[in-house]
Amino acid sequence: MMSRIFSYALALTLAMSDAVAQTTTDLTISQARDRAMQALFAGQPAPALELAEAILAELPDDRRALLIVAAAAPQLGGADRGREAGARAWALSTTDIQRYEAARLTAAAAASAERYTIASFWLRRALNIAPNDQERQRTLTDARAVARTNPWSSRLSFSLAPSTNVNGGAEDDALSIEGDPTGGRISADGLALAGWRAILNAITEYRFFEDPENRASVGLAYQGVRVRITEDTDVTDEALRTDAVQLSLRYDRALENGTLGATLSEAFFQYRDFDLDTQASDVEDYRITRLGVDRRLTVSGRAAVALSASRERVLYSDTSNIPAVYRSRIGAALTYVLDSRDRIGVNLSFGLADSDSPNSVQRDQSVGFSYSWAEPIGPVTLSAGIGATWRNYPDYLVFDPTTPGPVIGGLVPLEGGRDDATLSANLNIGFAQFEYFGFRPEVRIDATRTNSNVSRFETTRVSAGFTLGSVF
Repeated sequence: MMSRIFSYALALTLAMSDAVAQTTTDLTISQARDRAMQALFAGQPAPALELAEAILAELPDDRRALLIVAAAAPQLGGADRGREAGARAWALSTTDIQRYEAARLTAAAAASAERYTIASFWLRRALNIAPNDQERQRTLTDARAVARTNPWSSRLSFSLAPSTNVNGGAEDDALSIEGDPTGGRISADGLALAGWRAILNAITEYRFFEDPENRASVGLAYQGVRVRITEDTDVTDEALRTDAVQLSLRYDRALENGTLGATLSEAFFQYRDFDLDTQASDVEDYRITRLGVDRRLTVSGRAAVALSASRERVLYSDTSNIPAVYRSRIGAALTYVLDSRDRIGVNLSFGLADSDSPNSVQRDQSVGFSYSWAEPIGPVTLSAGIGATWRNYPDYLVFDPTTPGPVIGGLVPLEGGRDDATLSANLNIGFAQFEYFGFRPEVRIDATRTNSNVSRFETTRVSAGFTLGSVF
């Protein structure tokens, strides 16, 4: 059925001449659409926009005209008009192919107005319905470019994991030192408790300065941990609740090879001091002030090295019982890409902590290895890691019920100090086929075993958690 005919003054820049020809002609709606598309593809957004707007004056829900407006208006300074038209075209679309093109045009219009967060939203929509792998990769590349350009960067993640030891408790209630019983007993809240652990992480950052060599940003992060204990115990779920908020300032400078960065942060942690006898759970808190520097450089086309150093102060609200702790750490990490594009990682770190509290003084060293497969294995993506950490508390005090000792309360120095050795392993499994809106579900399995010469710190923990992670 022929579309209604209308008259319209059409101004087109001739493709083979710089002259402008003014033409008045009668066009059908279909012909006007075609002319507008030709003008758009010829790099002439002005006549394309005029024709499309004329069509919309007659047919406000003409999807093709809306798409032309979405593409042409941003080129002429009308980014908001282009974004509105693209969103309307999305609403009128009836197939995934139609929605895909509308989402990409709407994202482009938003990006042209430097509304990068909105652009990311529409690219996530497009990514979810990309018609093939080539288009999906194209959209993913664009989404990552928008994310890098966006001065605002926000990330939200949630994990839920069953665990054999949600509280880091001991395996046995008998207190012993290197296998010899002390006569002491570990209270119920110090024993391993099975349950579920839920963790919510929310991070937002704003890049307030950037030039070709320098970048500075401020960030705010929150982490909330909630626990559900699944076994019979007098310990309450509330006793294991923690909340943390961190404010950070970050600076990066581009060097001839890699980058040099520094971070200053202040974190506030809130936890519960649980009294098993009274079932009271008092809210306690502490702060961590941290200064860190890092250097990242490329060793070759396949290898990269990251070096880091930090110094931090841990200050509890009740300093009369828990003195301040000062911690220092240095670390190095190497990543190497194989011919298969699989990635190997190795990391080393050394730390020390000093305090007026003997039990807070420690030295530690750790080593870790990781391997990430570039290609999916069957329907899943995989990465795995193993690690070991050794900690020594040289001045550690233990309770000896048979000897009052030189310290009030029967606390006596442990000869040689306390030594812990922890082995850990993890497996990350990603399910690309269930990716939705640019988020990919993952399952992470963690297992740790700590051996110690003080039985209170002999622990085993196995957990399997579900998370949602963004692909850009």
